[in-house]
Amino acid sequence: MEGLNAILNFKFLISNLKKRSMAIFLLFLFIFPAPALADEGLQKVKKPVYAGSFYPADEGALEKKIDGFLKAAELKCEKINSPLIGIMVPHAGYEYSGDVAAYAYNQLRGRPYKTVIIIGSSHRMPFRGISIYPSGAWATPLGKVEIDRKAAQTLMEQCKAIKVFSPAFEQEHSLEVQLPFLQRTLKSFKIVPLIIGSMDTDDYKKLSNALVKMLRQNPKETLIVVSSDMSHYHAYNIANQMDRSALKEIEKLNTDKLLDGLNNGGYELCGAQGVVALLMASKALNAESKTLHYANSGDVTRDKGRVVGYGSVAFYYPGNSHTLNNKEQKTLIIIARKTMDEYITNGNIPEFQIKEGKLLEKRGAFVTLTKKGELRGCIGYIVPVEQLYRAVSMMAVAASSRDPRFPPVSVEELKDIHIEISVLSPLKLINNIEEVEAGRHGLYITRGNYAGLLLPQVAAEHGWNREEFLKHTCRKAGLPINAWKEKGTNIYTFTAQIFSE
Repeated sequence: MEGLNAILNFKFLISNLKKRSMAIFLLFLFIFPAPALADEGLQKVKKPVYAGSFYPADEGALEKKIDGFLKAAELKCEKINSPLIGIMVPHAGYEYSGDVAAYAYNQLRGRPYKTVIIIGSSHRMPFRGISIYPSGAWATPLGKVEIDRKAAQTLMEQCKAIKVFSPAFEQEHSLEVQLPFLQRTLKSFKIVPLIIGSMDTDDYKKLSNALVKMLRQNPKETLIVVSSDMSHYHAYNIANQMDRSALKEIEKLNTDKLLDGLNNGGYELCGAQGVVALLMASKALNAESKTLHYANSGDVTRDKGRVVGYGSVAFYYPGNSHTLNNKEQKTLIIIARKTMDEYITNGNIPEFQIKEGKLLEKRGAFVTLTKKGELRGCIGYIVPVEQLYRAVSMMAVAASSRDPRFPPVSVEELKDIHIEISVLSPLKLINNIEEVEAGRHGLYITRGNYAGLLLPQVAAEHGWNREEFLKHTCRKAGLPINAWKEKGTNIYTFTAQIFSE
């Protein structure tokens, strides 16, 4: 993984070299090791570097160009009605990739995003880890955009690979070119800029887990923008074939096959690290992905000898009649909180008058309690035996007072307890473990009188692969860890809509 990322991070250095010249590149990395991360050199207002080259420096001309791209995209691309998690967009000069980027940015119009996490890869400065611009503002010809300091601090706390290394931002174009599009499509928002250097497997997991936590806390107000071009300097037909194959794996959220293709040269993404992290986060959130548009520089210049590929992709929560909207989620959180507080304080279970149709449906649901980041209780209904609002109320009592692994929650603890609710889909009995997607599916394993369940977020939080997830679920059931391989063991998968306070 580390070797792959080193190549991906500095692809601009080797794009014109033959394979026999790789030694020169490796020598460059040896002579110029990645500098240590440090907090210095940040501008209070970061001025634009590429206005006048990648995009117009004149405010009016810039607005006109972007609005033209957006209008053309609106006529050609159907709007996705489901809430968006993120988008993948290109970062070349607007003349080359602006029309492709507009297909994704057009999806943002009318949506209430308050925090936009923009992720790019370092093109000019080698370093290890993830650099963040944690405060101040960035300027473009269209005005200033403030940094979301609170969100930046939260990301640094949740992902230790994220630190401050200001040189990564000084001459980097992959983030800057996204701002004018955001300014023309969103009304009021702040940004968190991230530049990724070389990363190992654990860094991917930590970053995607941190993104998932932020998205779960504010699902309709947080957006991830990943900046990446695709194949570089191949003939037109070859580029089309490479890029469309890569887009198929991205649509499937298939990180393993995407990484295999990147590693063997079948696919190319100069922002691969951010794309992979977004795929991992989307899978954990049971999201879907859709390619909105693809083109390459040959479609603009008509020079089809050596082209660069551009794709725009949307990642979104699936449209589902059983998916709870934001109001319904908040209602369930209020029910869980009021029930727990009243029961622990006075021994009473309050009554609730519920009229929302989905909350009256019988659904499986779990209530998970944490205290300062540590598990404090988790109990739920696996199958739909109670109306959803009643199931949540009853499980709030059970998780806070009847989880045999913990003592009952005390009155003094209530202020420190954080509530998470998982609403389950119906169980699906599987015959092939290839159907199990760790991080997306939850598992319920039974054998005789033994049974154990682990929620989807457990695998994501621990970074388990499919086999590890199966082993831990067997252990949870009180079975040998390899019982999932044996005849007579039933394996069920399910998904969950997860939200929290």
